[in-house]
Amino acid sequence: MKAFLTFFLSLKTAFGFFLFFVAIMLYGSLSLPNNLAFFSGIDDARLFRWLAEAKGYAVTWWIHAMILGFGLFAVNTLFCTADVLLYRLGRRALVAKLSPQIMHAGVLFAMLGHLLTASTGDKLDIDLKKGEMKAVSATASLALEDVQVQEDENGYAVDWEATVRWIEDGKRSEALGLRPVHPLYFGNTGLYSKSVSVDRAGSSALIRVSRDPGAAWALLGGLLLCLGGAGFVYSRASASSSSFQR
Repeated sequence: MKAFLTFFLSLKTAFGFFLFFVAIMLYGSLSLPNNLAFFSGIDDARLFRWLAEAKGYAVTWWIHAMILGFGLFAVNTLFCTADVLLYRLGRRALVAKLSPQIMHAGVLFAMLGHLLTASTGDKLDIDLKKGEMKAVSATASLALEDVQVQEDENGYAVDWEATVRWIEDGKRSEALGLRPVHPLYFGNTGLYSKSVSVDRAGSSALIRVSRDPGAAWALLGGLLLCLGGAGFVYSRASASSSSFQR
């Protein structure tokens, strides 16, 4: 147990994990361009599901290694933070000692958010015709009421808007406009406009429905990182000011 604690409390362990990440990500960045067709669907499904269904461990082993490395790095960060909070934190220079731990907590929450997204998140593309409604989950549906396309003088589409309603547990939202790079959010579910079609056969829209349960945790992690960083800068500035006055 002592050897286990010594290993995960060591700063050298953290640097070792960091170098491991660099090596794995370098390999991944070189591997991806040579396997673009294989990785083309990785953004259309949750990561863990894609890995389970992808038949090519020889190509995806580095992703598994990266996930394992992130897990070990999280354990190392958790042990180091707990050690400081339990045994090394005192009233003297409290902000200077506490700020890095807040940043560590932010990193852990961000990693938790990505873990939840990769394991329980979901993505679904729905092709809706005007006036049509389709179920997106056991309790929610999406209805398309209208499609509007803005064209330039040459007849090319430069902007579009799909008017949709979100129905969940029998409650209908107001009619809302869904446009490119302007998604709509209902709880942890996001709606993204991918394309629309307006022709003689009628109007339709292709909409991406994305459920991201880790978004709130990742946001909390980012806020804690900013808070810890601000505290760290403040403590450094205060220390420099005190030294200058002396």
